[in-house]
Amino acid sequence: MLTIRSGVTASALSILTQLSRRLIGVVSLIILARILTPEDYGLMAISLIFLNFIEVISSTGGYSYLLSREKITDDMLFTNWSLNLMLKGSFAVLLGLASYPIALFYDDLRLFPIILVFSFQAMLSLFNSPGMILKMKKQELGAITTWDVISKFVTTAITISIAVIYETYWALVIGQFLVAFSMFTASYVIAPKMPRFCLKNIKQQWDFSKWIIPQSIVNFFRSQIDAMFVSVSFEKATVGAYSSMRYYADIPTSIFITPLSGPLLAQFSEFKNNADYFQKQLQVVLFFLSLITAPVIYLMSVHSGYLVGLILGEKWIQYSDFLGIFAFFIIVATGNNFLSQIVMLKDKTRLLFGYSLFSTVLQCILFISIDFTSVYELAEYKIGLDIISVAVFFIVVIGYFVGKQAFLPLLLPVIPAIVLINGGGWVAFQVVPEVTSFWQLVLHCSITVGLFGLLQFAVILLLRQVHCYRYTLRLIQPVWQKCTARFYS
Repeated sequence: MLTIRSGVTASALSILTQLSRRLIGVVSLIILARILTPEDYGLMAISLIFLNFIEVISSTGGYSYLLSREKITDDMLFTNWSLNLMLKGSFAVLLGLASYPIALFYDDLRLFPIILVFSFQAMLSLFNSPGMILKMKKQELGAITTWDVISKFVTTAITISIAVIYETYWALVIGQFLVAFSMFTASYVIAPKMPRFCLKNIKQQWDFSKWIIPQSIVNFFRSQIDAMFVSVSFEKATVGAYSSMRYYADIPTSIFITPLSGPLLAQFSEFKNNADYFQKQLQVVLFFLSLITAPVIYLMSVHSGYLVGLILGEKWIQYSDFLGIFAFFIIVATGNNFLSQIVMLKDKTRLLFGYSLFSTVLQCILFISIDFTSVYELAEYKIGLDIISVAVFFIVVIGYFVGKQAFLPLLLPVIPAIVLINGGGWVAFQVVPEVTSFWQLVLHCSITVGLFGLLQFAVILLLRQVHCYRYTLRLIQPVWQKCTARFYS
């Protein structure tokens, strides 16, 4: 029987696994970026577009379907496995057959064996033990978490070793395959259960899956259409730099901002029918998000050149403008996450599909109608269009679910954050006009963030009648009292 304690433990283990994998991945990519070239990453980026596409178009949502059932029978379990085998297996075979034509299309035969390996990798993942889902259902995640973290360390070490010794893009390919092989092995060590072909529950599972597949496809094109366009329009090194910088710019969002914003909104779900209080708490969430995102976006965009040279090495500096541009994607990712959770709280998930379709169509029109002079112009247009899309989404969601009167209160804490971070940065540049060393970077960032924090605190004190600022004062008051008490004691 599942308990609240087991649920909390399972959530903690899940977060630990995701955080560990993400941090290991970031460190390994930084090390590999200093060894391999942007062109190596370009080959991987193009190949992964096709691997990710077959993952998406064969995504039946079976995992969610099974976990949402009160009891999982063998017929349910094996029907889910069989449905995946038929869909994903067919697309994996087609990818293998298409690997040579794809290589010819991109005029690079190096893609041929890479895509063949990825098609085999997709096939291998189909034969994982179905018993892993039963472990997930029972929230028995200890062994899975341990294996996941250890295997990530081992596969990362092997990947880096191959890259150091041979300095080849095959280090990335082998590393990717080893992760899939590790999951295959783990499934039979942790939860051994031999799969068998079964279609007894096919109607129920297909009724659940038939709307998930088109939504997954739309979401794929929404997130990857720019990378696809870049892959056919620019050289491999540019493709690799574009994809890599997009990934690095997403790190603050995926590791810190999204995990922090989720619980903030989730705890307010019980008040979703109290319009006034719900609006006030949304204002609090937006205020805290602006406190985090404003400094990150500003510092990444202003210091992109030095950060890229410091972390990735000199051969990546020529592409550092990408990092400065993609820093603003934090606005898009944070806004999408914030608004999507509001929509889900209101049980209107069809709106999410409509938004995905709307933003995808806009991007298609953009890439078809404009003749870009450079890949940097493309990136700027892409981010600009994404910001416009999320602004429209904000107007629709807030106007429909919260009310037109909420626009000003919700934007009120965001505007000072934008003004104050730029003010702090301007002062920092008066003190440190140019950043050419690590300690100058530290000093500049410290002045910028320090002034931003002080000025925000002044705004909180001056505008304490605003709910989000009053709420913040209540949070920090106990800490302030303890500090002053210790000081005077």
